Amino acid sequence: MSVMAVLIACGKEEEIAPGTDTAFLPLGNGPIISHSLKTLELSPAIDSVVVVVSKERVESTMQVIKRFGCTKVHGIVIGGVSRMSSLRSVFSKIQSEPGVVVIHEASRPFMTQKMISETVKCAKRYGCSIAAHRIPDATKLAPKGLRVAETLDRNAIWAAQSPQVFKASVMKGILETKGVKVSDDESEFVPDGFETHMIEVGGTNMKIRSKADLEHAGALLNAKLVGDDLFAGQRKRAVLSL
Repeated sequence: MSVMAVLIACGKEEEIAPGTDTAFLPLGNGPIISHSLKTLELSPAIDSVVVVVSKERVESTMQVIKRFGCTKVHGIVIGGVSRMSSLRSVFSKIQSEPGVVVIHEASRPFMTQKMISETVKCAKRYGCSIAAHRIPDATKLAPKGLRVAETLDRNAIWAAQSPQVFKASVMKGILETKGVKVSDDESEFVPDGFETHMIEVGGTNMKIRSKADLEHAGALLNAKLVGDDLFAGQRKRAVLSL
């Protein structure tokens, strides 16, 4: 069952400010998008990658792909203003339909290979899986301004992130459903007969939405507190402590 990754790097949800694509801002030794591309390139679970960018970013994307040797990238698709329109563009252009589709936001640079492998494995079994993180703080529901209407059970509240992984048949069913509008969580529309399962990925799989987020991401990267290398180091230290 072939696995295709779709890396989304355009649209309103992927802008740090109006007209400024988050994916192409610098982070470490390359633009933000390069971190996800490198992780996808090294993942044994991924067979091919499609990058979705705005028309103005095609040339920049090709340069990043060449610079970092991303041989799994099989195409660059010009996306739309919404995530759904971008995904529809991808599926209208692919010639060989994959068995599984991995959708990831380029504005989340700290995806790891473990996240990919676990979500892919889970989606193959259930139809859909999403990277998520349990919200540790007390959570309030205030549908009308600042007045609290309800305190939610923190043990039942999760933040949905990406990667989000679907069997291709499930994803096509979502895309063909009329009136579906999503910003960053297609799993809400998984059809009957399939299940959505969450994979706990911890608190470092952040989405860069602001200048403060960008500064935080840089600090995490400089301190080597993110990525697969971190987990490898933790395993090594655990062995040495025995």
